[in-house]
Amino acid sequence: MKVITRTLQALAVLGAIAAGVFYFLAKNEYQSLDTNLQSLNASLKAERTRVQKLQKENAAQAETLAAQADEIQKLTADSLLANNQLLQIQRENKRLADERDAQEIAERRLQKENSRLTQEVNVLKATSVPQEEIANYELAIANLERQVLELQQTQPLQQVSSILPSSIPADPSLRGNVLTVGKGASFVVLDIGYSDGVRLQNELYVQHADTPIAKIQVTEVKENLSIARVLPESLVKTPQTGDSVSSLN
Repeated sequence: MKVITRTLQALAVLGAIAAGVFYFLAKNEYQSLDTNLQSLNASLKAERTRVQKLQKENAAQAETLAAQADEIQKLTADSLLANNQLLQIQRENKRLADERDAQEIAERRLQKENSRLTQEVNVLKATSVPQEEIANYELAIANLERQVLELQQTQPLQQVSSILPSSIPADPSLRGNVLTVGKGASFVVLDIGYSDGVRLQNELYVQHADTPIAKIQVTEVKENLSIARVLPESLVKTPQTGDSVSSLN
């Protein structure tokens, strides 16, 4: 009995000692765990702070990127607008260049036309006959024709030529054109004159399409102009302005 009691006592003592040892070990473990927990909480807090800072930085960067994207979009729109304006300016420049070229062509054409008209005016000035002189000449021709008709009524046709002035042979190289046809095709005005070799009483031929249609006799000569009466007996077809004149020798 005493042995059992002593054994139990010994066991109790051992249990108390074991309990004390366990408590001591548990306390140290708790303290170590508490220290680790505090360290982990501190690390977690620091990590949360860092995460919040990173989130703020990310938000700031997102705003910056959004602003940059807006700026890029604006720059792209401005670039497209500038490109469209450049294309429009290029089209306008091409249109102006085409108009300038067309204007230069028109100016050259007008200059040529003006030069041609000036030459024609100068020719007309050089070859023009005063209206009063033409009227006098028409009157003289009319009187001459009247005299010829009167003579034709009293003399044979072959004798009429004897009252006309004798002709002078014309220069074989004479070439000209009819400028004007008088009333009733009684006379013509030629674009050749004394400087071309025309002389009074020269007999020439009027040709239409290289076919002789009338014989004429020069009655008046100027420097670059001459007047000739149409010989009625030679008239095949009424002369026209532009018909050629030559000696046909």
